[in-house]
Amino acid sequence: MTAGSLQIETSQGDLRDLTACAPAYGPEAQALLARIQAVLPQFNDEFLTRFYDGLHGRAETQAILARLDSEDFVRLHGKQAQHLERLLSPEISAEEHYRHAKQVGRVHEMVGIGLPTLLDAYHRYRQQVQDVVAACPLTPGERELFDRTLMQRVIIDVEGQGVAHHDVGVEVAAAISRVHRQVQEAETLPDLLQGIVEALLAVDGIVACFFLRPDARGTLQIEGIGGEAGRRYVESMRRQEIPLIQVDADSASGQGPTGRAWRSGTIQHCVSYLRDAAVTPWREVGAKLGFRSSVAVPLLDDAGQSFAVLTICSNWPGFFVTGTRSSMLLYLQQVLGHAILRCEQGAVLPVAVRETYRQRLMGGGIEMHYQPIVDLRTGAVSHVEALARLRGADGQIHAPGSFLPALGRSDLLHLFREGLVQACRALREWERSGRTPAMSINLPADALTHDAYRDALLQTLAREGVRPDRIQLEVLESRDPYDLDRRDASIAALQRLGVRIAQDDLGSGHSSLLRMDNTPFDVVKIDQGLVRNAARDPKRALEFIFHLTSLAHGFGVPVTVEGLEDRGLIEAVAILGADQGQGYVVAKPMPAAEFPAWCAGFRYDIDVHTPRTPLGALAGYLIWDQQRAALAKWPDLVARFTRFPCLVRRYIEESGLRGSELEALLDENHRLAKDGGAQEAFQRTRQDLVTLLGSAWTQQRASRSAA
Repeated sequence: MTAGSLQIETSQGDLRDLTACAPAYGPEAQALLARIQAVLPQFNDEFLTRFYDGLHGRAETQAILARLDSEDFVRLHGKQAQHLERLLSPEISAEEHYRHAKQVGRVHEMVGIGLPTLLDAYHRYRQQVQDVVAACPLTPGERELFDRTLMQRVIIDVEGQGVAHHDVGVEVAAAISRVHRQVQEAETLPDLLQGIVEALLAVDGIVACFFLRPDARGTLQIEGIGGEAGRRYVESMRRQEIPLIQVDADSASGQGPTGRAWRSGTIQHCVSYLRDAAVTPWREVGAKLGFRSSVAVPLLDDAGQSFAVLTICSNWPGFFVTGTRSSMLLYLQQVLGHAILRCEQGAVLPVAVRETYRQRLMGGGIEMHYQPIVDLRTGAVSHVEALARLRGADGQIHAPGSFLPALGRSDLLHLFREGLVQACRALREWERSGRTPAMSINLPADALTHDAYRDALLQTLAREGVRPDRIQLEVLESRDPYDLDRRDASIAALQRLGVRIAQDDLGSGHSSLLRMDNTPFDVVKIDQGLVRNAARDPKRALEFIFHLTSLAHGFGVPVTVEGLEDRGLIEAVAILGADQGQGYVVAKPMPAAEFPAWCAGFRYDIDVHTPRTPLGALAGYLIWDQQRAALAKWPDLVARFTRFPCLVRRYIEESGLRGSELEALLDENHRLAKDGGAQEAFQRTRQDLVTLLGSAWTQQRASRSAA
């Protein structure tokens, strides 16, 4: 502040010119205020009593006061009493007054006292303090100076409190912006949750955040925590000092806002943590941690059903019912549901379990197992997929589906590095026994646009002495990356070095068919979920596999089918034209030391020209029927085509089924096919044939499972 001027810097760095108010802090004003200080303390106490009595009489402020317990009320009353003393203090400077006004304004905003209420209070305060000072022996000039000083200081005070209200709104807007950025950028659920709670904790007044999902027993497990108070709260739950939250309305621990939010699908408030009977089971611990209000935001799926709850706690009563924060809550509910459903969620993992998995990951608990992938024409092992396992402190082995949902981006990079090192050393060890398969290893969804993965790959290969052409990277993209050019450039650079890139889980819903056209993959892998569907609908599953294989081959890309668990499946996909197969029927994932012995004992006896299983015969029939349909416009060609034996005929001969119902049905089907296959009788025999072969295969599977 320069002489004769008053410019105050706002929170945004702007300068507010309040020079007109500068005399209120000058020598004359200070001397006058020093003379009348004796009458002000008692007046301030009386004014605050009347002020709060007035608030009790106004509908818009009754609710605010009802949220305050005696301790909160004393705290608020004390801060306002101190502020009124500073308002007419002869020692205070303009800058100090402005700073204190902002602090008090922030308190008012937190509890919901808006600027209109404050302006009304200052108007009444100014009138009443003038009446008190009227009894003081002041000259007319001094009285005019006092009135002017009071007005100018009230202007500074209102300005500071108004800026504080604005600042809180800016903080909420900044938090929403950070949430939006996290929603756009986060690839994993742990990263998304961490980013969300960090954004919310940056809002003054928020002291804890919790992300909860129900387990199979209906207990809402806390999977994400924010804030030191939040961590201590969860520790109290672990020590059973407070109960876990239930979704059941009949349980006392399901009556709080979080349980209600889950059941209702609507945002639920606890405006006064110390007065709300519904939070009684948790009140003592929460109050010690400073909780004064909370809100539970249910996150909804596309059907409008709750699948998770975000609970946020504040150290101010009624904190979440004001306009800016109510809008923030609605935004969170709208965007977080879709964002979290987009992430691979996996099973419900309480925070303690998540931390245990991460500690084991960083503590050397990763063990790579290896599953062979065979050429479906020759039976030779084409390459091996490295699959991560996590060994717990108790020696138990955990599959990826258990621990991967607990890992964030940095954890996944560590997993990739460690897995790649082990895989490279396995390759070198196998070379000593004359085995030289290529190695396939999985990449997280966003790895191709992050240099850290490329650097880890190239540095590890160089250090371990493994050529890049021995490596295949399997990429599952949960969504298209933002920088497609960077992804494609990364793929091209790796392919120039000899690294092969595979599109994983084709047909899963995540792995788009469009990527086969947009991205130059070296291999595509058909999702094992499609293969598993064969148990429910064999024909539909085989048709999916056939058409996906044909599509990939149309792009010149070989196809690997995952999840082959019995002979019928591997025979069927081989007949349908898939190039490579992987699954338990070939081998289960195994430690590196077991691979050479497995290779020595493995025998592959699939003959795509002579099926030995009903499912293989069904695959052969589907191909035959498609070829027949392609010739339908030329009846003479159809007649000649049907004279040649199809694979079902060879299956009948190989399996000793001459004279069976299957052979009779096949003969009738082929006879009707000569007439073009459009008639109803042909379609009926076609359906009966498909059903009979599919049922025979499912019965075989059931018999083997029972055995």
